[in-house]
Order: sequence, then structure tokens, then C-alpha cells
Amino acid sequence: MSNSIYLPDYTNSILGIPNSILSHYGAEPHHSTLSVLDRKLIKGYKNIVLWILDGMGMDALKTHAPDGFLMQNCVSQLNSVSPCTTTSAMTTFETGLTPIEHGWLGWSHYFKEIGKCVDLFTNRETGTKNPAADKNIVWETIGYKNLFTQIQEVDSNIECCRVSSFWEYWSDTNEAICNHIENLCKKDGRRYIIAHHFQPDHDMHDYGCYCERTKANIVLFDKQIEQLAARLTDTLLIVTADHGLTDIKMLDIADYPELHNCLSTHPTREPRNLSFFVKPEYKDIYPKLWNNQFGNDFHLMTGAEAAKKGFFGNGNPHKHSKDFLGDYIAMATGGLSVWYKNDKGLLHNFKACHAGLTENEMIVPLILIESE
Repeated sequence: MSNSIYLPDYTNSILGIPNSILSHYGAEPHHSTLSVLDRKLIKGYKNIVLWILDGMGMDALKTHAPDGFLMQNCVSQLNSVSPCTTTSAMTTFETGLTPIEHGWLGWSHYFKEIGKCVDLFTNRETGTKNPAADKNIVWETIGYKNLFTQIQEVDSNIECCRVSSFWEYWSDTNEAICNHIENLCKKDGRRYIIAHHFQPDHDMHDYGCYCERTKANIVLFDKQIEQLAARLTDTLLIVTADHGLTDIKMLDIADYPELHNCLSTHPTREPRNLSFFVKPEYKDIYPKLWNNQFGNDFHLMTGAEAAKKGFFGNGNPHKHSKDFLGDYIAMATGGLSVWYKNDKGLLHNFKACHAGLTENEMIVPLILIESE
């Protein structure tokens, strides 16, 4: 293994943000809070807005808008969670729990109850458009109590709002998010708003971390947020990201039959943070076979070892986390991603990806903007 491992540090991570918010509203935090955020929250702003720009890691912000409004208001650098991917990070923002606790350990999990790999956000069988089961097996297996419920159990007068392309205040552009936030913040009463935009992640996947589309997105968002902040009052904007990305080369596991034939099901979780379910007769030799092919770009260990070493955070593991991790996991430290073709015979031709253990994927900004 020639590449270094960037270990997640959960004492200085996005995990602290929802726990600071819980503490601010009088709910019991699950983990340590962020002192730099606590000092802003103690001022008692009417509106608290947590705004996640998907994929806008520290590297992207420094590269594309080094002198912009967001960088001027960046107070700290934080670790994401591991795997540093939207599924795991957004669930941490939504719960205040680590991935090992909430059990959302990547995009796709193998559910042994139905013998299928399932995309967690959609409840579809991975690689298809088909529902994985008649019931929502994802929510029945790893459903959770979100921050809204935890806050309102303490103070039912706090209005809680979600703004994104898949929540109640629907928006598919950053401009629309700005409009929703402005309108909500003008209302009477105290509120907590969580907003999520799928950019710049979407374009970075398709075109790479350093393309002109990525730059244009980040420069635009920077200006839009600056203009919005000038129109708001009595509001704290917390702007961050779920993860960063790194440029990669995408590979198909089927092109490596000596590895593929060892598996009892598809690789799961993430192309840069994979879980393998290995046939019994190959369990002893699989590490050698994998490392012979990918040892310079991935760090392989057993699922149990990764959990014990705290890669997925501390706390009481969800009862299904062990099952989801499988026999072995491989975490990317280089420039490769490994997955498989969908039911149409196509492999995602991503130019950039996330969920590995490189600095560009793991480090995100903490931006605090006070509109008084």
C-alpha cells in the first residue's frame, strides 16, 4: 500500500454540528459539540440554518473560490464521517449519530433477509429501477429518529423545515433554496432549517473536480449566499458539505474474475468504500488476491476490524451494522473506484468520486455567517 490513510477524526467532524444544534435547543446531544459553533449559537438567533452543498469539500472551495465570501467566513476545517458519502453524512446530520450507530453505511447495502443489494435512499434493488421489496425494507430495518423529532420533543414551538430536491420545500437550484430560506426566515417564531443542494457533487461526478462547470457552480453559490445573507436578519447560516471528491478511474469488478468469482453477491456500500461477502471456500485467500491487484490503491481489512478501529465512528453499533459491513471492506487511498455494471450492462463512468480515505474527500469547510 503506497498511499497514506486519512483517518476520520470524529472529535472534529461534521458529527459535532447536529449535536451542537441539539444542545442549543435543549435536547440531549449524543456526542461532543463543536465549541466554535456553540459560541455562535449561544447568541440565540431566531433562525438557525444548516446548509449542505453536496460535494463542496475544502479542496473544491479553495481551488474555485479562494477569495470568495464563503472562504472569508470559513472558521474551521472539519472531517466528514466514514464513509464520506451523502447517504452516511446526511443521516449523521439528520440524527446526530455516527454511521456505525445509525447503520447507513453507504449507498447500497446487502439485505440478507431478501438476498438483494438495495439502494438506501430509493429502496430499489441496486443497479435496477425495481423496488427491492413490497415493503420499505430500508426504513423498517434502519429507520431512525431525526433531529426534528428530537428537538420538538423538547420544544414543540420550534418550527423545523427541510429544503431540497427531495424534501417538503422543494428546490432543484441554489437560487430556489435561497428563496425558500429567505421566506421562511421572515416568518415569526423560532425555527431550524436544514437545506441540501445536490451540486456541485452532481457535476463533479460527471465532469471532474477541476472542470469549468464545477468552478462556475461554486462561484455562483458563493455570490448567491452572500446576497442572501445581506437580506436576512436574526439568522445564523451554517454552511458546510457532506464530503469532498477526488478524480478517479472507474473499474468493473467483473473484469477481475479471480476476485469476482470469490463473491457470493455484488460488492456493496460504495465504489471507494466497498464491502465484500465472500464464499466460505475463498475467505482465507481473498485478502491476498485483492491486495495483489489493488493493494496500492485500497486498504483492506475485515469488517469487524474496521468497526473496532473506529472508522465508522464510536457509540453503540446498530444491530444491523455488522451484517452490512460483510466479511471484508476495502477503503480507497488512491485514484481507483471499483463497482459493477447495472442491469442495462452499463458501468457509471464517473470522473470523480468520494467515500475513500483521501484528504480531498474527507475534509470539508465549516462556514458561519451571522446576519444580525
